[in-house]
Parts: sequence; structure tokens; C-alpha cells
Amino acid sequence: MIKSLKEQLENWGAARGSTICFLQQLSDGELRKPLPRKTFTTIFEQIAEMAWVQHGLINALEAKTLDVVDWNIPAFTKDELLAFMASTDARMADLLEKCDGTEEVDWFGESKGVHGHLAIICEHEMMHLGQIHAFCWCLGIQIPQDVRKAMHLTG
Repeated sequence: MIKSLKEQLENWGAARGSTICFLQQLSDGELRKPLPRKTFTTIFEQIAEMAWVQHGLINALEAKTLDVVDWNIPAFTKDELLAFMASTDARMADLLEKCDGTEEVDWFGESKGVHGHLAIICEHEMMHLGQIHAFCWCLGIQIPQDVRKAMHLTG
């Protein structure tokens, strides 16, 4: 894998580790507690959406176009979602291993390079992770200790 993609993948991996900690360490009640949002109204739904968007964007990178993306998120159990995330993460790493940095994806008529495409996957993960943190603080859900340590959170 080229160095720049490897570094982006490592940065994304740190965020994904925190996402997985939330999924593994929060109770089912905490994962499914209603959030003050119009869509993806639980932490579980947010994490499922994060994984499904990643899956879709990996498909788009493979096909070189967003036209192949299915945005309909399937219903997952917790174990199914964890397994789906693991397989999608491995598939993303395998695909990026083959990239030379010149790959492009058609984003509705606009060409985006592989680095920009991967940046969107990273940004999407971080945006939702930030929302999950904020919702936990607001709703009195304890942020898992592993996440607090990894992200150097206090309070």
C-alpha cells in the first residue's frame, strides 16, 4: 500500500476502533435509547449507517462510480453488524492495498481521487463518532473507558 493511503487508513482505523468499542461495550438499552434526531435515532442506527456508507463507498471505489451504491440499510443484529464491519474493514484494506493513488471515482459527474474518496469515509466516521459522544454526554450514557482512554477524554 502506498504510504499516503496507509496513513489515511491508520487514522481512520483509530476512529473505527472507538466506534467498535461503543458497539461492544454499551448495553442494548443504551445503544437503542432514542436520540433527538430526525433520522438514525439511536446510537445503534448511527453505527449501522456508518458501516453501510463505508460499504457503499468501497463498492463505488471498486466500480469507479457512485452509481452502484445501494443506500438502503439492512436490519442488523449487534453480532451481524460487528461481523459486517469486520468484513467491510478487511475489504477496504485489501482494496486500498491495490491502489497506486491515481484511482478516481465519479461522484455524480465530478471526479474525486482515491485520497479524497477515502477522506470522505474518514470524515463520515468522525462526524458520527462526535455525535455519539455528544449524545452520550447529553443523555447520561457513560462513554466506554476504552474510548475515553483512546481519545484522551476527561470528565
